[in-house]
Amino acid sequence: MRDICLKVLSWNLHGLAWPLSKDPGGRMDRVSAKVRELSPDVALLQEVWLGSHVDRLTLALRPDWIPICVKRRSGGPRGGLLAFVSASAGWRARAAPEFHAFTASAPVWKVWEGDGLGGKGILTVDLERGEQRICAVNTHLQSQYPGIDYADIRQSQLIELGEIVSHLHASLPAIVAGDFNTDSRESLYSLVAALGIDLTAEERERCNRGTNVDSHDERPQWIDYIVAVNSHAWTVSAKLELIANQRADVPYSDHSGLFCTLRLALRQ
Repeated sequence: MRDICLKVLSWNLHGLAWPLSKDPGGRMDRVSAKVRELSPDVALLQEVWLGSHVDRLTLALRPDWIPICVKRRSGGPRGGLLAFVSASAGWRARAAPEFHAFTASAPVWKVWEGDGLGGKGILTVDLERGEQRICAVNTHLQSQYPGIDYADIRQSQLIELGEIVSHLHASLPAIVAGDFNTDSRESLYSLVAALGIDLTAEERERCNRGTNVDSHDERPQWIDYIVAVNSHAWTVSAKLELIANQRADVPYSDHSGLFCTLRLALRQ
């Protein structure tokens, strides 16, 4: 297999409806413009809960990017997980995407939190371009809330994510990305690191910034990741760029996005 060059965008878009977030439709338009500017091969988006937001993003990005998700009966993506694959760059999905709902989650009756109702999980997409093949895994873990960090649920979800990743085709490279709601200083980060190579680590240490723009700590929380897995068979090099928001929902989200350009070379 030839070396693989891949541009990956991972971004939690805070896609809630008014009045829970500001101007969600306008923010989707600004996100679409940013996607076109960055021109990723694959965009892995979280918190795109509404079918109307999928439609708005799709209208702005077609025909260059093709949307991929597993839909709920209501029309929105399961788990709020949506991917776009660059058809103009020659990439395509080899088969229908798969969605795996997390076994552990917060109680559904806590409607003010939304995580239980959201049905969070893992979206897996197999991609190919000519003889190049790679698996893209998009996920969004349980959120933390004031007074409860749901560490036990996040631990179960990270273990479940690791099990899903371990069953991927061993000879193919894979990228796992999304909002893990787990800061790199937490003990649970060891489960993130166990997935593979954390491609965000160097930028995180260099910039002393977070991906959660609502965090007011001296060192803000870094809770979004892009991880290269099955890396034992591949040499991985990567350059990461943080798509910074000015503040929550301005101009895009309550998360900063991650844009990663990586090259994977098969070890001889």
